[in-house]
Amino acid sequence: EKKYFSYFEPLLKASDFKVSPLGEDVLEQYGIQPEHTGESMDNILKIHHILQEYPDLALLVQTTPAFCCPGMVTEAMAARIEAKTGVPIVSITYDVSGGSKNKVIVPFIKYFKRTDPAIGRKASV
Repeated sequence: EKKYFSYFEPLLKASDFKVSPLGEDVLEQYGIQPEHTGESMDNILKIHHILQEYPDLALLVQTTPAFCCPGMVTEAMAARIEAKTGVPIVSITYDVSGGSKNKVIVPFIKYFKRTDPAIGRKASV
């Protein structure tokens, strides 16, 4: 959190939070400025980093507590993230009501075909 940076500045020996140039390129694709720090920005950067490390990843599952604002923002960006990465995102919102929330993942696992953005078609996984 940027608001706490001043407390840690003497230990970190840095004057401000910086986003790497690669991160800036990723953020730019979503219309996010480096100044928009927070969990939603972190989620976008994490997703792209994970996909660089594991390019054969077939599904992203986002779990969010009910009424979590950053989670709702990331969920709202899910279609755009999926279009850019070719990896579907399933969102599960947990709310203390119980039930079997994880069942939403089953169809994606059972019938999944990944879209390859490089060739614009579905590819089996």
